[in-house]
Amino acid sequence: MNITDMQQINEGAMSMGMKVALQDEQAMRGHVHLEVRKNGKLIDVDDDHNVVVNGGRAMLAGVLGGRDMGNFITHVGVGTSATAATESDTDLTGKVLIALSSATYEGAKVRFNFTIGSGQANGLTIRELGLFFSNGTMFSRRVRKSAIGKEDDIEIAGYWDIYL
Repeated sequence: MNITDMQQINEGAMSMGMKVALQDEQAMRGHVHLEVRKNGKLIDVDDDHNVVVNGGRAMLAGVLGGRDMGNFITHVGVGTSATAATESDTDLTGKVLIALSSATYEGAKVRFNFTIGSGQANGLTIRELGLFFSNGTMFSRRVRKSAIGKEDDIEIAGYWDIYL
């Protein structure tokens, strides 16, 4: 059903004294920026979009409606799967969670800042990333085009922007 169909339904409903809410067709989206350093030297910069998953959308709806008020995005996760991201994804493979450094807000955008330090996720071949609510529900997922072999001489700093 497109917006024109919804408008026609709304006009018909209004003629009967009812009102139907029109759905906003603008999609929620995200962007991930990574800077990979080896022994302090920048070796890779990566920018790409993400997929907001169904479970994340449902959790956000619960937060907005007051059902899940205690839950908010608190962690970035890294994992090993190279399988393309889909809206039905629920978790990362071989997941390691890292607490977010901070969050900043600008209009309808929130930026989640994070650093994966030299002592975190070592030995992991990082191919995927995710944002996670405090209850463990994944909000969004991103699969990299290339893997990062995470060792103690590698640090990853980045941010994840979500546009509402």
